[in-house]
Amino acid sequence: MIEQGGGVIVNTASNSGVFYDREMIAYATSKHAVVAMTRQISLDYAKHNVRVNALCPGWVDTPFNEPFIAQMGGREAIERYVRTKIPMQRWAAAEEIAEAILFLVSDRSSFMTGQALVIDGGESIG
Repeated sequence: MIEQGGGVIVNTASNSGVFYDREMIAYATSKHAVVAMTRQISLDYAKHNVRVNALCPGWVDTPFNEPFIAQMGGREAIERYVRTKIPMQRWAAAEEIAEAILFLVSDRSSFMTGQALVIDGGESIG
């Protein structure tokens, strides 16, 4: 990227990287580390026109959640959980997260580096 005059890196973290998630110490610690790494890399490479940001989604309705859905007692149980834990009372659609990625890699975010973009329906502030 330095040789080509710049570029963009988007690291995938989680909203667990910006708030504390009970009983998920390993997961939350790893996601906090991704956010810290993002900030450090952005400081080191901003002078080379390399932008580095972290995407921090919350609950996204994808097959990734199937084991947790089963653990919670099925789709109806997880839907109740989502309605009570997320201020917007719903999951994100994968397309909503894709739009955020497009923003981060586009020139519309050309003066943005070292940030953790949280897309979680307000869960991390609720």
